[in-house]
Amino acid sequence: MKKTLLAIILLLFVSDSLIPTQNENDLMMSPETEQEIRRFLEKICDWAIDRQVGSGVLQVDDGRSRSIFVNSNLARILIAGYEINGNQHYLEQALGWFDVLVSRQKYTTAANGTETAFWLDGTKHENIYLGDAGTAATALAGAVRYADENRRQDYMRALELYAAFMQHGTEKDPQNKNRGGSDGWIIKHGPDRGALGCGYYRNQVSTAPYTIATSNSGAAFFSALYALTGNPDHKNIAANAVMWLMKNRKTTGEFPYVLHNEERDNWPLDTMSYVTEGLLFAYYHIDDQDLKDYLESSLNKSVQWLIIRQNKNGTWGKLRSEDQQRSPVVVNLLNWYYQNVYENPYVLKSIQRNYRYYLCSKNAERFGVFELPVATGFVGLAQAEILNTGITYRIEN
Repeated sequence: MKKTLLAIILLLFVSDSLIPTQNENDLMMSPETEQEIRRFLEKICDWAIDRQVGSGVLQVDDGRSRSIFVNSNLARILIAGYEINGNQHYLEQALGWFDVLVSRQKYTTAANGTETAFWLDGTKHENIYLGDAGTAATALAGAVRYADENRRQDYMRALELYAAFMQHGTEKDPQNKNRGGSDGWIIKHGPDRGALGCGYYRNQVSTAPYTIATSNSGAAFFSALYALTGNPDHKNIAANAVMWLMKNRKTTGEFPYVLHNEERDNWPLDTMSYVTEGLLFAYYHIDDQDLKDYLESSLNKSVQWLIIRQNKNGTWGKLRSEDQQRSPVVVNLLNWYYQNVYENPYVLKSIQRNYRYYLCSKNAERFGVFELPVATGFVGLAQAEILNTGITYRIEN
Protein backbone atom coordinates (compact mmCIF):
# COMPACT_ATOMS: atom_id res chain seq x y z
CA MET A 1 0.00 0.00 0.00
CA LYS A 2 2.82 2.40 0.91
CA LYS A 3 4.59 1.68 -2.39
CA THR A 4 1.37 2.33 -4.30
CA LEU A 5 0.86 5.68 -2.56
CA LEU A 6 4.49 6.62 -3.22
CA ALA A 7 4.08 5.80 -6.91
CA ILE A 8 0.96 7.99 -7.12
CA ILE A 9 2.72 10.87 -5.36
CA LEU A 10 5.72 10.61 -7.69
CA LEU A 11 3.49 10.55 -10.73
CA LEU A 12 1.91 13.76 -9.57
CA PHE A 13 5.26 15.38 -8.80
CA VAL A 14 6.75 14.46 -12.18
CA SER A 15 3.67 15.60 -14.10
CA ASP A 16 4.36 18.14 -16.80
CA SER A 17 1.68 20.34 -15.26
CA LEU A 18 4.09 21.42 -12.52
CA ILE A 19 5.57 24.91 -12.67
CA PRO A 20 9.16 24.58 -14.00
CA THR A 21 12.11 25.56 -11.87
CA GLN A 22 14.37 28.41 -12.92
CA ASN A 23 16.51 27.74 -15.95
CA GLU A 24 19.91 26.68 -14.62
CA ASN A 25 20.81 24.50 -17.63
CA ASP A 26 23.07 22.23 -15.54
CA LEU A 27 22.87 19.49 -12.92
CA MET A 28 23.67 21.89 -10.07
CA MET A 29 26.78 19.99 -8.97
CA SER A 30 29.64 21.59 -7.11
CA PRO A 31 33.04 21.99 -8.81
CA GLU A 32 34.38 19.38 -6.39
CA THR A 33 31.73 16.86 -7.43
CA GLU A 34 32.38 17.54 -11.10
CA GLN A 35 36.08 16.84 -10.54
CA GLU A 36 35.23 13.59 -8.75
CA ILE A 37 33.17 12.45 -11.74
CA ARG A 38 35.99 13.45 -14.11
CA ARG A 39 38.48 11.38 -12.10
CA PHE A 40 36.07 8.45 -12.03
CA LEU A 41 35.62 8.61 -15.82
CA GLU A 42 39.40 8.79 -16.29
CA LYS A 43 39.77 5.64 -14.18
CA ILE A 44 37.30 3.86 -16.44
CA CYS A 45 39.21 5.03 -19.52
CA ASP A 46 42.50 3.91 -17.99
CA TRP A 47 40.95 0.54 -17.12
CA ALA A 48 39.89 0.07 -20.74
CA ILE A 49 43.41 0.85 -21.93
CA ASP A 50 44.99 -1.40 -19.32
CA ARG A 51 42.72 -4.18 -20.60
CA GLN A 52 44.06 -3.47 -24.12
CA VAL A 53 40.80 -2.58 -25.82
CA GLY A 54 42.77 -1.17 -28.76
CA SER A 55 44.19 -4.61 -29.51
CA GLY A 56 40.75 -6.05 -30.27
CA VAL A 57 40.99 -8.66 -27.53
CA LEU A 58 39.98 -7.25 -24.17
CA GLN A 59 41.98 -8.74 -21.29
CA VAL A 60 39.07 -9.97 -19.17
CA ASP A 61 38.04 -13.37 -17.84
CA ASP A 62 34.29 -13.43 -18.44
CA GLY A 63 34.17 -14.69 -22.03
CA ARG A 64 33.56 -11.28 -23.57
CA SER A 65 37.11 -10.45 -24.63
CA ARG A 66 36.16 -10.25 -28.33
CA SER A 67 32.61 -8.96 -27.88
CA ILE A 68 31.90 -6.27 -30.44
CA PHE A 69 29.40 -4.48 -28.24
CA VAL A 70 31.56 -4.50 -25.09
CA ASN A 71 34.69 -3.28 -26.88
CA SER A 72 32.74 -0.68 -28.86
CA ASN A 73 31.15 0.77 -25.74
CA LEU A 74 34.58 1.10 -24.14
CA ALA A 75 36.01 2.72 -27.28
CA ARG A 76 33.09 5.14 -27.33
CA ILE A 77 33.93 6.08 -23.73
CA LEU A 78 37.55 6.65 -24.71
CA ILE A 79 36.51 9.10 -27.42
CA ALA A 80 34.35 10.98 -24.90
CA GLY A 81 37.25 10.90 -22.44
CA TYR A 82 39.56 12.35 -25.08
CA GLU A 83 37.11 15.17 -25.77
CA ILE A 84 36.79 15.92 -22.05
CA ASN A 85 40.44 15.86 -20.99
CA GLY A 86 42.45 15.83 -24.23
CA ASN A 87 44.34 12.58 -23.56
CA GLN A 88 45.54 11.59 -27.04
CA HIS A 89 46.20 8.02 -25.92
CA TYR A 90 42.48 7.54 -25.36
CA LEU A 91 41.73 8.46 -28.96
CA GLU A 92 44.52 6.27 -30.35
CA GLN A 93 43.26 3.22 -28.46
CA ALA A 94 39.67 3.84 -29.53
CA LEU A 95 40.65 4.06 -33.19
CA GLY A 96 42.74 0.92 -32.74
CA TRP A 97 39.61 -0.97 -31.74
CA PHE A 98 37.59 0.41 -34.64
CA ASP A 99 40.32 -0.64 -37.07
CA VAL A 100 39.94 -4.17 -35.67
CA LEU A 101 36.16 -3.97 -35.91
CA VAL A 102 36.30 -3.02 -39.59
CA SER A 103 38.75 -5.84 -40.29
CA ARG A 104 36.34 -8.37 -38.75
CA GLN A 105 33.45 -7.51 -41.06
CA LYS A 106 32.16 -10.45 -43.13
CA TYR A 107 30.94 -10.03 -46.69
CA THR A 108 27.97 -11.60 -48.42
CA THR A 109 25.65 -10.94 -51.36
CA ALA A 110 21.94 -10.19 -51.33
CA ALA A 111 19.48 -11.92 -53.65
CA ASN A 112 19.35 -8.76 -55.78
CA GLY A 113 23.13 -8.87 -56.27
CA THR A 114 23.94 -6.09 -53.79
CA GLU A 115 27.13 -6.56 -51.78
CA THR A 116 26.37 -6.49 -48.07
CA ALA A 117 28.33 -7.19 -44.91
CA PHE A 118 27.76 -8.01 -41.25
CA TRP A 119 29.57 -8.70 -38.00
CA LEU A 120 29.61 -11.75 -35.77
CA ASP A 121 28.96 -10.81 -32.17
CA GLY A 122 32.38 -11.91 -30.92
CA THR A 123 31.10 -14.47 -28.42
CA LYS A 124 31.80 -18.19 -28.47
CA HIS A 125 28.50 -18.65 -30.32
CA GLU A 126 29.52 -16.31 -33.20
CA ASN A 127 25.98 -15.07 -33.71
CA ILE A 128 24.78 -12.77 -36.46
CA TYR A 129 22.98 -10.62 -33.97
CA LEU A 130 21.73 -7.18 -35.00
CA GLY A 131 21.46 -5.98 -31.42
CA ASP A 132 25.20 -6.19 -30.72
CA ALA A 133 26.12 -5.23 -34.27
CA GLY A 134 24.01 -2.09 -34.02
CA THR A 135 25.87 -1.00 -30.91
CA ALA A 136 29.22 -1.56 -32.62
CA ALA A 137 28.27 0.08 -35.91
CA THR A 138 26.84 3.16 -34.19
CA ALA A 139 30.02 3.55 -32.17
CA LEU A 140 32.05 3.22 -35.38
CA ALA A 141 29.99 6.03 -36.92
CA GLY A 142 30.99 8.22 -33.99
CA ALA A 143 34.67 7.54 -34.68
CA VAL A 144 34.56 8.71 -38.31
CA ARG A 145 35.15 12.33 -37.31
CA TYR A 146 38.60 11.44 -35.98
CA ALA A 147 39.66 9.21 -38.86
CA ASP A 148 42.25 10.26 -41.42
CA GLU A 149 41.27 10.00 -45.08
CA ASN A 150 42.20 6.33 -45.53
CA ARG A 151 40.53 5.31 -42.30
CA ARG A 152 37.48 7.38 -43.13
CA GLN A 153 37.03 5.55 -46.42
CA ASP A 154 37.35 2.17 -44.69
CA TYR A 155 34.98 3.15 -41.88
CA MET A 156 32.35 4.58 -44.24
CA ARG A 157 32.48 1.53 -46.50
CA ALA A 158 31.94 -0.75 -43.50
CA LEU A 159 29.00 1.34 -42.33
CA GLU A 160 27.36 1.43 -45.75
CA LEU A 161 27.79 -2.33 -46.21
CA TYR A 162 26.20 -3.01 -42.84
CA ALA A 163 23.29 -0.71 -43.74
CA ALA A 164 22.90 -2.67 -46.97
CA PHE A 165 22.84 -5.94 -45.02
CA MET A 166 19.87 -4.74 -42.97
CA GLN A 167 18.12 -3.33 -46.04
CA HIS A 168 18.78 -6.12 -48.55
CA GLY A 169 19.90 -9.10 -46.50
CA THR A 170 21.74 -12.10 -47.86
CA GLU A 171 20.85 -14.61 -50.57
CA LYS A 172 21.94 -17.59 -48.47
CA ASP A 173 23.06 -18.36 -44.96
CA PRO A 174 26.47 -16.63 -44.77
CA GLN A 175 27.66 -19.09 -42.11
CA ASN A 176 26.66 -22.14 -44.17
CA LYS A 177 24.41 -23.54 -41.45
CA ASN A 178 21.49 -24.20 -43.81
CA ARG A 179 19.27 -21.61 -42.16
CA GLY A 180 18.45 -19.85 -45.39
CA GLY A 181 18.79 -16.24 -46.45
CA SER A 182 16.71 -13.11 -46.02
CA ASP A 183 15.74 -10.19 -48.21
CA GLY A 184 16.51 -7.87 -45.30
CA TRP A 185 15.66 -7.34 -41.66
CA ILE A 186 13.75 -4.06 -41.85
CA ILE A 187 9.99 -4.56 -41.77
CA LYS A 188 8.60 -2.31 -44.49
CA HIS A 189 4.85 -2.94 -44.34
CA GLY A 190 2.05 -3.77 -41.92
CA PRO A 191 1.56 -3.01 -38.23
CA ASP A 192 5.24 -3.62 -37.42
CA ARG A 193 6.54 -1.28 -40.10
CA GLY A 194 9.83 0.23 -38.94
CA ALA A 195 10.87 -2.61 -36.65
CA LEU A 196 13.94 -4.76 -37.28
CA GLY A 197 14.44 -8.46 -36.80
CA CYS A 198 17.18 -10.09 -34.74
CA GLY A 199 19.31 -11.59 -37.51
CA TYR A 200 19.71 -15.30 -36.85
CA TYR A 201 18.22 -16.76 -33.67
CA ARG A 202 17.87 -20.34 -32.46
CA ASN A 203 19.23 -21.72 -35.71
CA GLN A 204 16.80 -19.89 -37.96
CA VAL A 205 16.32 -16.57 -39.69
CA SER A 206 14.63 -14.14 -37.31
CA THR A 207 12.84 -11.31 -39.09
CA ALA A 208 10.08 -10.73 -36.50
CA PRO A 209 10.36 -7.47 -34.52
CA TYR A 210 13.18 -7.32 -31.98
CA THR A 211 13.14 -4.33 -29.66
CA ILE A 212 16.91 -4.16 -29.17
CA ALA A 213 17.80 -4.41 -32.87
CA THR A 214 15.12 -1.83 -33.65
CA SER A 215 16.74 0.49 -31.11
CA ASN A 216 20.41 -0.18 -31.86
CA SER A 217 20.49 -0.95 -35.58
CA GLY A 218 17.31 0.89 -36.55
CA ALA A 219 16.98 4.11 -34.58
CA ALA A 220 20.56 4.62 -33.34
CA PHE A 221 22.65 3.37 -36.25
CA PHE A 222 20.60 4.79 -39.09
CA SER A 223 20.35 8.16 -37.30
CA ALA A 224 24.13 8.21 -36.96
CA LEU A 225 24.63 7.13 -40.56
CA TYR A 226 22.20 9.81 -41.74
CA ALA A 227 24.32 12.41 -39.92
CA LEU A 228 27.28 11.24 -42.02
CA THR A 229 25.59 10.72 -45.39
CA GLY A 230 22.51 12.94 -45.51
CA ASN A 231 20.79 10.03 -47.29
CA PRO A 232 17.01 10.44 -46.81
CA ASP A 233 16.54 6.64 -46.85
CA HIS A 234 18.69 6.42 -43.73
CA LYS A 235 16.63 9.15 -42.09
CA ASN A 236 13.35 7.41 -42.90
CA ILE A 237 14.52 4.05 -41.56
CA ALA A 238 15.61 5.67 -38.29
CA ALA A 239 12.38 7.65 -37.93
CA ASN A 240 10.23 4.59 -38.63
CA ALA A 241 12.16 2.61 -36.01
CA VAL A 242 11.52 5.36 -33.47
CA MET A 243 7.82 5.37 -34.24
CA TRP A 244 7.58 1.58 -33.84
CA LEU A 245 9.28 1.79 -30.45
CA MET A 246 6.98 4.55 -29.27
CA LYS A 247 3.86 2.88 -30.66
CA ASN A 248 4.63 -0.32 -28.76
CA ARG A 249 5.48 1.36 -25.47
CA LYS A 250 3.29 0.31 -22.55
CA THR A 251 0.90 2.77 -20.89
CA THR A 252 3.23 2.79 -17.86
CA GLY A 253 6.07 4.21 -19.95
CA GLU A 254 8.01 0.94 -20.04
CA PHE A 255 9.22 -0.47 -23.37
CA PRO A 256 8.57 -4.20 -23.81
CA TYR A 257 11.36 -6.63 -24.63
CA VAL A 258 10.10 -8.37 -27.76
CA LEU A 259 12.18 -11.04 -29.51
CA HIS A 260 11.19 -13.63 -32.12
CA ASN A 261 7.45 -13.24 -31.46
CA GLU A 262 7.87 -13.47 -27.70
CA GLU A 263 7.56 -10.74 -25.06
CA ARG A 264 9.76 -11.26 -22.01
CA ASP A 265 9.64 -9.52 -18.67
CA ASN A 266 13.13 -10.24 -17.31
CA TRP A 267 14.99 -7.45 -19.19
CA PRO A 268 13.07 -4.21 -18.43
CA LEU A 269 16.10 -2.02 -17.68
CA ASP A 270 18.27 -3.50 -20.40
CA THR A 271 15.46 -2.61 -22.80
CA MET A 272 15.07 0.91 -21.43
CA SER A 273 18.82 1.46 -21.76
CA TYR A 274 18.95 0.42 -25.39
CA VAL A 275 15.76 2.26 -26.30
CA THR A 276 17.24 5.35 -24.66
CA GLU A 277 20.23 5.03 -26.98
CA GLY A 278 18.03 4.73 -30.04
CA LEU A 279 15.74 7.61 -29.15
CA LEU A 280 18.55 10.00 -28.22
CA PHE A 281 20.60 9.30 -31.34
CA ALA A 282 17.45 10.02 -33.33
CA TYR A 283 16.69 13.17 -31.35
CA TYR A 284 20.18 14.57 -31.87
CA HIS A 285 20.63 13.67 -35.54
CA ILE A 286 17.29 13.51 -37.36
CA ASP A 287 16.44 16.97 -38.65
CA ASP A 288 12.69 16.63 -38.13
CA GLN A 289 11.22 19.11 -35.66
CA ASP A 290 7.91 17.25 -35.50
CA LEU A 291 9.75 14.12 -34.36
CA LYS A 292 11.73 16.07 -31.78
CA ASP A 293 8.57 17.72 -30.47
CA TYR A 294 6.86 14.34 -30.29
CA LEU A 295 9.67 12.84 -28.20
CA GLU A 296 9.81 15.86 -25.93
CA SER A 297 6.08 15.74 -25.28
CA SER A 298 5.76 11.95 -24.98
CA LEU A 299 8.68 10.65 -22.93
CA ASN A 300 7.54 12.02 -19.57
CA LYS A 301 5.80 8.69 -18.87
CA SER A 302 9.04 6.81 -19.34
CA VAL A 303 10.78 9.31 -17.06
CA GLN A 304 8.10 8.67 -14.45
CA TRP A 305 8.55 4.92 -14.83
CA LEU A 306 12.29 5.24 -14.19
CA ILE A 307 11.90 7.41 -11.10
CA ILE A 308 9.39 5.00 -9.60
CA ARG A 309 11.62 2.00 -10.35
CA GLN A 310 14.82 3.56 -8.98
CA ASN A 311 16.39 1.81 -6.00
CA LYS A 312 16.93 3.82 -2.82
CA ASN A 313 20.68 3.78 -3.43
CA GLY A 314 20.23 5.49 -6.81
CA THR A 315 20.71 2.47 -9.09
CA TRP A 316 18.18 0.40 -10.98
CA GLY A 317 17.66 -3.35 -10.92
CA LYS A 318 19.01 -6.30 -8.97
CA LEU A 319 22.68 -6.04 -8.04
CA ARG A 320 25.00 -7.54 -10.68
CA SER A 321 22.19 -9.10 -12.68
CA GLU A 322 22.59 -9.07 -16.46
CA ASP A 323 19.69 -6.62 -16.56
CA GLN A 324 21.34 -4.25 -14.08
CA GLN A 325 24.71 -4.39 -15.83
CA ARG A 326 23.06 -2.77 -18.86
CA SER A 327 20.90 -0.37 -16.86
CA PRO A 328 23.22 2.64 -16.18
CA VAL A 329 22.44 4.36 -19.49
CA VAL A 330 18.80 4.87 -18.43
CA VAL A 331 20.03 7.93 -16.54
CA ASN A 332 20.86 9.46 -19.92
CA LEU A 333 17.14 9.68 -20.63
CA LEU A 334 16.60 11.53 -17.36
CA ASN A 335 19.55 13.83 -18.06
CA TRP A 336 18.32 14.56 -21.60
CA TYR A 337 14.82 15.23 -20.30
CA TYR A 338 16.04 17.59 -17.57
CA GLN A 339 18.39 19.50 -19.88
CA ASN A 340 16.16 19.70 -22.96
CA VAL A 341 12.54 19.35 -21.91
CA TYR A 342 11.73 20.25 -18.34
CA GLU A 343 13.86 21.05 -15.30
CA ASN A 344 11.84 19.01 -12.87
CA PRO A 345 13.44 18.87 -9.38
CA TYR A 346 12.47 15.22 -8.90
CA VAL A 347 14.24 14.26 -12.10
CA LEU A 348 17.29 16.17 -10.91
CA LYS A 349 17.29 14.38 -7.55
CA SER A 350 17.06 11.04 -9.31
CA ILE A 351 20.09 11.88 -11.48
CA GLN A 352 22.06 13.10 -8.47
CA ARG A 353 21.31 9.97 -6.44
CA ASN A 354 22.57 7.92 -9.33
CA TYR A 355 25.94 9.58 -9.93
CA ARG A 356 26.62 9.98 -6.20
CA TYR A 357 26.29 6.22 -5.79
CA TYR A 358 29.29 5.57 -8.06
CA LEU A 359 31.45 8.22 -6.40
CA CYS A 360 31.72 5.90 -3.40
CA SER A 361 34.44 3.44 -4.43
CA LYS A 362 32.86 0.61 -2.44
CA ASN A 363 29.58 1.10 -4.26
CA ALA A 364 31.30 1.08 -7.64
CA GLU A 365 33.08 -2.13 -6.65
CA ARG A 366 29.81 -3.76 -5.59
CA PHE A 367 28.24 -2.79 -8.89
CA GLY A 368 31.07 -4.43 -10.83
CA VAL A 369 32.90 -1.38 -12.17
CA PHE A 370 36.51 -2.33 -13.03
CA GLU A 371 35.51 -5.99 -12.89
CA LEU A 372 32.51 -6.64 -15.15
CA PRO A 373 33.21 -5.23 -18.62
CA VAL A 374 29.52 -4.85 -19.53
CA ALA A 375 28.71 -2.88 -16.38
CA THR A 376 31.91 -0.84 -16.61
CA GLY A 377 31.12 0.22 -20.17
CA PHE A 378 27.58 1.33 -19.46
CA VAL A 379 28.58 3.19 -16.29
CA GLY A 380 31.29 5.02 -18.25
CA LEU A 381 28.86 6.13 -20.94
CA ALA A 382 26.51 7.49 -18.29
CA GLN A 383 29.27 9.36 -16.43
CA ALA A 384 30.44 11.02 -19.63
CA GLU A 385 26.89 12.21 -20.26
CA ILE A 386 26.63 13.58 -16.72
CA LEU A 387 29.70 15.70 -17.43
CA ASN A 388 28.69 16.81 -20.92
CA THR A 389 25.15 16.07 -22.11
CA GLY A 390 25.18 14.66 -25.66
CA ILE A 391 28.91 13.92 -25.79
CA THR A 392 28.50 10.16 -26.34
CA TYR A 393 25.95 10.75 -29.11
CA ARG A 394 28.17 12.99 -31.27
CA ILE A 395 28.85 12.00 -34.84
CA GLU A 396 30.51 14.86 -36.69
CA ASN A 397 32.44 17.67 -34.97
